[in-house]
Amino acid sequence: MTLTLPRLLIVFTALLLSACTSQKSSPERHAKHAVYQLAREDFSPEMRTQIPDSIKAAIPFFDQFYQMGKADRAKGLTQQQAQQQEAYFRSPEFLSDMGKKGRFINQRYSVDNPQKQRQILLDAAVATYWDGYEGRP
Repeated sequence: MTLTLPRLLIVFTALLLSACTSQKSSPERHAKHAVYQLAREDFSPEMRTQIPDSIKAAIPFFDQFYQMGKADRAKGLTQQQAQQQEAYFRSPEFLSDMGKKGRFINQRYSVDNPQKQRQILLDAAVATYWDGYEGRP
């Protein structure tokens, strides 16, 4: 009987803490993960990545892929057709369409797009597409 109170307290604390966490959407999770990876890869002593701002800016990019996955599932695309869509995302044709211009103080500039950074964004975008296709929140 004396152990019931500590057990009850532990269970109550666990429930309270789990209620405080909120699950983020797939685009938010993948944006956060990609931004942290990019910040780690793009180490420069002169520049520092503003991670919260970068995450907020990246969410619409990943949300496009999530919505595309949801739309493909709603259209009735098979798993094989969705894999073909993924292959298109990884194709040079699609990669060449990804923006090669940056904007800074209302000016457009050509930007470096190193292969590693492109691969990080592509992997996260494809994972977000699959989350949308499979209906994961």
